Amino acid sequence: MEFSCTARRAAGRVVLTVAGDVDLAAYARFEAGLEQSWDGTTDLVIDCSAVTFLDSMGLRVLVRSRRRAADHGREVMLASPSRPVRRALELAGVTSLFPVAEPVSGAEHGPNPAS
Repeated sequence: MEFSCTARRAAGRVVLTVAGDVDLAAYARFEAGLEQSWDGTTDLVIDCSAVTFLDSMGLRVLVRSRRRAADHGREVMLASPSRPVRRALELAGVTSLFPVAEPVSGAEHGPNPAS
C-alpha cells in the first residue's frame, strides 16, 4: 500500500494520519511530514489505523517524536493502532511509551497536509 501522511488540528492537538507501509523507503517522508506539521509544543495524536507495515525506521520516528514531545512536557498518543503497529511496538518493548487515544474527529484550521 502506498504511504501517505496528512496532518490537521483537532481538539487542540495535531492529528497525523499515517497510512500504508512505514519502512525504509517511506520513513523519511513520515519524519518530514511530522516535522512540517508539529513543532512539539502541543500533544500529538498519530492515527495509525491504516498502517499496513511498520519497520524499525518507522519505529525510530515514533520514538523520536515521543522524546521531542517529552522535552516540551507534551505527549504522543496513537489512535487505533493497527495490528502491525502493535506488533512492532511489542517486539521493541516500547508499547508503554505510547498511550492509545480515542480517534479524534473534526478539524480546526491548522497545519497543511503533508505527504
